[in-house]
Amino acid sequence: MVEIIPKPQIKSPSWTNVLFYSSLVLLMITIMGVFIINQLQKNAFNTSQKLAEELEKVKSPERFDSEKKLIGYQKKIADFSYLIQNHKLASKLFTLLEKLSHPKVQFTNFNFTAEKVKIILKGETDNFLTLGQQYLIFRAEPTIKEVNLSEVSIGKSGRIGFSFEITPSSEILK
Repeated sequence: MVEIIPKPQIKSPSWTNVLFYSSLVLLMITIMGVFIINQLQKNAFNTSQKLAEELEKVKSPERFDSEKKLIGYQKKIADFSYLIQNHKLASKLFTLLEKLSHPKVQFTNFNFTAEKVKIILKGETDNFLTLGQQYLIFRAEPTIKEVNLSEVSIGKSGRIGFSFEITPSSEILK
C-alpha cells in the first residue's frame, strides 16, 4: 500500500555523530597502545636477559671464588649463632647448689643429664633431721621443678646416706 502521508525523518543531532566517531577513534588508539606497550615490555625483558647473560660471562674466577668463600662464612656465622642461642650453662647449677646446700650435708657424687635436665646428688649427713631440712630447702626453691629423695640408708658409721633426683627449670641453664 502506498502511503499518502510521508513520515518525517528523524535526524540525529550532529554532536552524537561526532561523539560516536571520536569514541571509535579512541577505542582504536587504546587497542594499538596495548599492543605497543606489550611489545615494548617484551623487548625490555629480552634486553635484561641479554645483559644478565653478559654479566655472568664477565665474572672472573677470583670473584667466583670470593663469592663461594662468602657463602661459606655466612653458613659458619649462622651455625655459630644457633649454637650461641641454644648453649646451656651448666656452671649456673653449681652456684645454685652452693646456695641451697645445708651446712651439715656432704654431697659425694654429682651426676647431670643435660638432655633431660636432671641432677642426681648422692651424699651423707649426720641425722634424718638434717636430711629433711635439706629436702625442704630444695622444695622451697622456685627454680627447681621437682625433688625426689631416694636410696636412704644408714651406714656403718651411723651416717645417713641418700640420693636426691632434682629437676631444675630449663631457664636456669640459659
